[in-house]
Amino acid sequence: MRGLASPVAEVSLDSRFSTWLLRPYLDLGPLQIGPAHANSIEAGWRAYVDADSPLFFPQRALSPGFRVQLAEQAGERYALNDPRELAENLRTDRWQLLCEELELWPDLSAARKCRLSSLLHSMCLYQPLLKLIPEDEFVASTDPWLAQLAFCRASAKFMDQLSKRISDDGVSTMGVFENIAINDSSPGPVKFNASAMVFVQKAKTHAPLPELIAWSKRFEKALAAVADGDDKFAAQLFKSRFYRGMGFLPQHAGDRSELIHTMDLAECYARDLKPATAAQEILYVENLHAVMESRTKEALWLNDVRLAESRAVEVTKVDPYDSKGWAELGQVRYFQEDWQGAAQAYVVAAMLGPPASSIGRHMAAVCLRELGLDFLAAFLFKETLEVDPFGISPRQEIFDLPNVEVLSALKEWSRSNIRL
Repeated sequence: MRGLASPVAEVSLDSRFSTWLLRPYLDLGPLQIGPAHANSIEAGWRAYVDADSPLFFPQRALSPGFRVQLAEQAGERYALNDPRELAENLRTDRWQLLCEELELWPDLSAARKCRLSSLLHSMCLYQPLLKLIPEDEFVASTDPWLAQLAFCRASAKFMDQLSKRISDDGVSTMGVFENIAINDSSPGPVKFNASAMVFVQKAKTHAPLPELIAWSKRFEKALAAVADGDDKFAAQLFKSRFYRGMGFLPQHAGDRSELIHTMDLAECYARDLKPATAAQEILYVENLHAVMESRTKEALWLNDVRLAESRAVEVTKVDPYDSKGWAELGQVRYFQEDWQGAAQAYVVAAMLGPPASSIGRHMAAVCLRELGLDFLAAFLFKETLEVDPFGISPRQEIFDLPNVEVLSALKEWSRSNIRL
């Protein structure tokens, strides 16, 4: 038996704060302390090994670039796209079981495949889903597992396209979501999730208002099919997510009062959730995090920067170990030219690790320069450029540092390693 971790993995992963904090992504070990998205892995694992428990599908998906950043801190051996690429001497019992199940994929039931797919999705490992789930997995059917598998694959492809900046606007992927939203004959969470995905992406890509209204009605019908179920927690969660998505409609129309009303409903349903299990507690935090993040953007759209700051602070209280939330708080304070407050938030983002540690380091340095702390800024610009040798902004910032003798070597170094 391998135990929770091999001695080699234990030393390397515990030696850095960020890899210790985000360790489930690296060895599937139980989370001690960390952000909600890392906690989702534990919930996904428990749903995977307990076939009688509800399927757990995370609300938040991270770009594959997140794993690239994490591997830069954990070491080259953790730079992988598939769990089976990890050396056997680094695998925990959980990781080994995951690898064995992937080898047995053709023989697994559709339900088992869904649980395994949800776990991989939580781990930000999308390539196995693209390879193992056929593109035409979904056809109009009464089998909800087929729709769930198709949704998992489409979600993985969507994230993969975002990370590679593929320029087809996600048309083919959106077609899968639309197919599920329109043709899934078993109304439930998958149909709701697909409808939400289509509606939100159409809003984000500025679809014509009539088209957006038509999809909002389809989205509303999908909510009606899940809002009165026996699972009161799930019903409440769906309502919160529905109103958060629907906020795009009044924003698109420029209706400030209706936008506020709609987002008030999203927040009200989010705060009224009563989690009764560990998995529900994670969903509660994930959802409230997303709602307050959206409300921060809402306040910025309303040109109320002080309100945006208070909501951004709330995000860091809901999920204090998520670097992205701290980076967004730093951004709001940066808008206010609160250089000290922004620098502090950005430094926390840098400390917590991916996905916002790089931008946290860079922007903290920018703020420190505004405060006249050039040497502290120089150190952080150096750290940023060492992590991302192709970075243009930190290199330029180094060139713009004062002409002080002690910084001349740093400037010469940044010139000598320019990569084209």
